[in-house]
Amino acid sequence: MALKDAVKEIVDELQTIKDIRRVPDNPPENNDQFPFAVAYPLTGAYTAGPPVGNLKGLHNVNVELHIARKDLPRDYALVMDIIDQIPEELVKLLNAGGYSNLATFGEITYTFGPLSWAGVDTLGVTYTITDVKVETDISS
Repeated sequence: MALKDAVKEIVDELQTIKDIRRVPDNPPENNDQFPFAVAYPLTGAYTAGPPVGNLKGLHNVNVELHIARKDLPRDYALVMDIIDQIPEELVKLLNAGGYSNLATFGEITYTFGPLSWAGVDTLGVTYTITDVKVETDISS
């Protein structure tokens, strides 16, 4: 397993949320479909073994939800309609044992407020999924 595979699984799960129009596999250079979400690694640490030949990674992965910033009351209402769906879907899959590339994760923290993507002002949420655990066999 690799970190890129764990992030891809997070993206795949986000793509099931019907209120989000676009969740690309990789962060795009620009975007014209809102609401959209992106996921990417933020920080992490790797630890060797045990057992010998095992590499454990504990990573923090960001998910950003972007809503086009045009009408604050309407945009705020849209964010509030979606804000709980992202952590609910990610935890639901974790509890069902549905991830194959990540073993577990810790808490999901968030920051609400103004964002931007490719120079476009947006309103949204930045979630940080903490302690995304990925174990890799490096013995070969």
